[in-house]
Amino acid sequence: MLVICTVGLTLLSGNLQAQNRQKLENEKAKLEKEIASMNAILKETKKKNKMSASELQIIRKKVEQRQQLVNNITSQVNMLDEQINQTKQSIGEEYRNLEILKQNYAQMLRYAQRNKSATDKLLFIFSAKDYHEAYQRYVFFRKFAQIQRQQMALITKKTNELTTMAGDLITQKQSQNILLRQEKAHAATLQKEKVQKEQAVKDIKSQEKQLTKQIQQAQAKKKKLQQQINAAINAEIKKQQQLAAQKNSASNKNTATTPKKNSTTSTPSKKEEYTMLATAKDVELNKGFEGNKGKLPWPVDKGVIVSSFGVHEHPDIKGVQIENQGIDIRTTKGSAVKSIYEGEVCSVFQGPNGKKVVIIRHGEYMSVYTNLESTSVSKGSKVSMGQKIGTISTNENGQSEMNFQVRKGTKTQNPVLWLRR
Repeated sequence: MLVICTVGLTLLSGNLQAQNRQKLENEKAKLEKEIASMNAILKETKKKNKMSASELQIIRKKVEQRQQLVNNITSQVNMLDEQINQTKQSIGEEYRNLEILKQNYAQMLRYAQRNKSATDKLLFIFSAKDYHEAYQRYVFFRKFAQIQRQQMALITKKTNELTTMAGDLITQKQSQNILLRQEKAHAATLQKEKVQKEQAVKDIKSQEKQLTKQIQQAQAKKKKLQQQINAAINAEIKKQQQLAAQKNSASNKNTATTPKKNSTTSTPSKKEEYTMLATAKDVELNKGFEGNKGKLPWPVDKGVIVSSFGVHEHPDIKGVQIENQGIDIRTTKGSAVKSIYEGEVCSVFQGPNGKKVVIIRHGEYMSVYTNLESTSVSKGSKVSMGQKIGTISTNENGQSEMNFQVRKGTKTQNPVLWLRR
């Protein structure tokens, strides 16, 4: 019973370790993909003489994620170290068990050799003191061959298990060696990136006045763009409220013309609160959008957030506040911009910088995509989740950046909470 419990606990421990290792492997793959995306983005602007604030943000994120990657690999190495020790311990225990089995089997063979003749067996049976004992001796001889076969099968099984364990041990050691080499390489790269980050901070500090002016100009342009976005969203809300009101009015008329039994007076209905859910399809879209919170795809395949949602201090320049009603995402040149959920394009217009803006309605929710060089949809177009709606614009400095927003009516939402992590 104790052996069965021990084996069960060992198997459970092994399964948990395998699950934890797989989780770490998935996290490692994700980190490597994100770091590769950031390297691709930075590569497009590395020929510039001066470092921009958004590039410093990317370098910071890359250093953070590289550190997470090193930590992840260290955890995997430690986990494998524990597995290797457990495997070695199990091999030792199995060898001891195998030796006991072999010794028992040898004793059986020696006994069988001494009592191999049929006469010896019969004498042994008839020398019993009573019939019951004689029968027990007879049964013993009948089962002796079966016991021998079982013992041999157990020895073979244990030998095969030891061979498998030895193979597992070799594989675990190989995996650990690969991870140790990766850990060493990433640790060296991390040190280089930390130096790069420190240099970038110095570069930003040296051009603080110039950058402050640029940020103020950029904020002024963003304010104009935001006014256009707000106007387009308000117009869509008004349009949908009117549609809902018309539908409600028509419904009330139909109700009024239908005679009610046992009723001589009509009670005025309570004034309805008109929403943007004018149709059953709108209700369905709204419910689906809300149900996918935290699971919606990113609007670009490769992207790094360089400015977060809300009002916050600039990370490098003191006294400068950034107001963002969405998030700024940096991506690679020529990247496709995609709808995060199915819906209807309710507005396409040109922003203050001459680039296109697309707004898509998903029931009461709306998603906003800015700084598009070209668009492949128009007002009224029905779009599906992940459908390309345009291509990102790239400025003269090689920067491809968009502002992405999520709204519920007029209320701004933090897009990070809606997108897949």
